[in-house]
Amino acid sequence: MIPGNLIQTGLGGFDSEEETFRELKKILPFSIVLFRSDFGTASELQELIKKINHAYEIDCGVKKPVIAVDQEGGNVVRIPWLDYIPSNYFLSRVDNQKLTYLSACITGTQLSELGIRWNLAPVLDTLNKFNPVLLERSFGDDLEKIGAHGSAIIRGLNDSGVASTAKHFPGHGSVMEDSHEVLPRDMRQKQLIYNDMYPFTMAIGNGVRSIMLSHVLYTELDPDFPSSMSEKIQRLLREKLGFKGVILTDSVNMKALSSNYDLKEIVGQSVGKEVDIIETSSLQTASEIDRILGEMDVKKMKDKVERNTNLVPQRTLKYNPPVEILDSFSLVFNRTERVGTIDPNKPFFLVLLDVKPESKVSEAKNDGSQIVSTLKSQNFHFTVLSLDQLREREMKGAQIIFVGRNEHMKTRYEDINAAAENNNCVFISSSISADIGVLNTKIAYISCYSTKSENVLGAIYRALQFF
Repeated sequence: MIPGNLIQTGLGGFDSEEETFRELKKILPFSIVLFRSDFGTASELQELIKKINHAYEIDCGVKKPVIAVDQEGGNVVRIPWLDYIPSNYFLSRVDNQKLTYLSACITGTQLSELGIRWNLAPVLDTLNKFNPVLLERSFGDDLEKIGAHGSAIIRGLNDSGVASTAKHFPGHGSVMEDSHEVLPRDMRQKQLIYNDMYPFTMAIGNGVRSIMLSHVLYTELDPDFPSSMSEKIQRLLREKLGFKGVILTDSVNMKALSSNYDLKEIVGQSVGKEVDIIETSSLQTASEIDRILGEMDVKKMKDKVERNTNLVPQRTLKYNPPVEILDSFSLVFNRTERVGTIDPNKPFFLVLLDVKPESKVSEAKNDGSQIVSTLKSQNFHFTVLSLDQLREREMKGAQIIFVGRNEHMKTRYEDINAAAENNNCVFISSSISADIGVLNTKIAYISCYSTKSENVLGAIYRALQFF
């Protein structure tokens, strides 16, 4: 058995494609996880997958790797041109489990057609606070609803022939820190942590293929190690919850681990215990993990290899799921939180506040081009402004639509509030509505719960009084 059977890696770390593929063929990791930075266009993605498979099957004469991706939906998508899920929070607000299942079938079918057979989704974390890392990635704070919709996602992915992943066990939603930057500590009582495990229990009952461990230290469960390194928590998942599928870590390059533990200790406390797959975003780190594993007795890890081998389910869907249904819900399911409208017969300004990713988990950006081109094709008279351009203008009596998110985490809401003093303003939130309290009460507010173009367009149509 080669150590690579226990590794999932990204392709980052080397300067040239030649070096990357040379190292890849040396390690032969079980899984390759793709990031948005690995490709530009659809054809580049197809060519990359073809090269990876060729390196394994033709150059090395071994089985091709399981190619994985974080295609959660909402603002965490690696392949933005697919018909992806708007966001988990959106689905929980619609609260139609058939739609949730259909959404996952669409995602799974399109990933499978590309040759991607492992989706690192869904997120089953309970949003106990307005966790800045989760927000609309979570289904919310209702445990039953999280479990039910998460299970629908799992069934939809599995039925599409794509492995599902419940994350981040036992729950990342009660800490405010970002584990990409620091090691968060959840100091709640055991029972509260156990409560957050409930959606994972439902996921196991609905056939989830893998569960990802968080990089959070739960002081009442294990004061020494975060979940990804804690044998106590790993055994809890295996023995108390009875999970028999693949356990994997979140990326070991995240500072929660890399700034606090030695890589050899990380490997020993993860794959050396109950973990089946150790994940890294860096191929250079994968090489070091491969070396460390080579010094361990990997012959005793036969059960892990068998679980990994059985990760990917067989496709059972006999049809291609209809995308039109998902698009219809995306367009019309938004909510007016504070009433106010724009006259579609008069000119208006459109201010797109978030055209760049907000966080490390959100690689995809919505630059607004699809929104703008659609509105132009419908002959609306509007002008696109940046916030800087808005500051430079002295306007009175104008109509302004802002599209933004999470203003409570930023300072620019002061400029938005100032604009509302002399103008008719509507704010469209592409996240949860946690920021409504910082915005001027004169500003109308619509929640669409997603950065996806269809969702934002639908909210603009609502502001323009079409429904």
